[in-house]
Amino acid sequence: MKRLSVATALLLATTACASNGTAADDETSPSSSPPTPTETPTPKDPVLTPRPGEVFELDQDGPEYVFTKAGRYAVRLTPKLVHEVDVPDMWEVLRGEIFSTSEFSGGNGVFLVMQAPAGSTRLPADPCADQAPESLGPTAGDLADALKAQPILQVTRPAPVTIGERRGVHIRIKQPEGVAPKACVNGQVALFSPTSRPLDWTMLYGGAEMWILDVDGGRWVILATCDETCSQADRGTLRRMAESVTFTRND
Repeated sequence: MKRLSVATALLLATTACASNGTAADDETSPSSSPPTPTETPTPKDPVLTPRPGEVFELDQDGPEYVFTKAGRYAVRLTPKLVHEVDVPDMWEVLRGEIFSTSEFSGGNGVFLVMQAPAGSTRLPADPCADQAPESLGPTAGDLADALKAQPILQVTRPAPVTIGERRGVHIRIKQPEGVAPKACVNGQVALFSPTSRPLDWTMLYGGAEMWILDVDGGRWVILATCDETCSQADRGTLRRMAESVTFTRND
């Protein structure tokens, strides 16, 4: 599993040496000694623990990485808009906004909510071969339809969806078979960019699900992605996180 889709996380493993001696052996063998206890790995970064019923707002100006105890967390998207999400135990959070599985949680997945503004969002001309940015329409359906029409991508038919009382569309995207990302421009398969900067692409790692929503007149994307080793359980966890999302305004 890539650490937040950027670096490969190392799975920390401990092995215990089993003793073949019995209680009687220990009594008659002065040289016998109890096995050395193994050390359970723990995160070096802070671990957040919401109280029962608490919605824990993440500090985007605090430590770069933190870990979650299972609970409900709030992420500030703009000065006035917050999203809440149910997060499993020991997931890693980058900059108070991007959730990822970790060596402490097991599994595979990255989860975030990101804006896809009407005026600046771009798609590549070709996700692999030609990443020159092209514009698209302003709605949730426009982005879903444009991704569906992209060369090489395997995208499901956009389906209506409601998440947290906000309407939009849902699609699944698979990395195309026979396409080696390393052979693509910039070494990745590009999905879309929320800005007009040509290299600011959201990349595809294996597979993804997107819930593209209209939230108070803005277009927001719930993005859940995991690489080739993603299991049905991983996809189910990411889907439950997406379905738990709500949006609130602080006017």
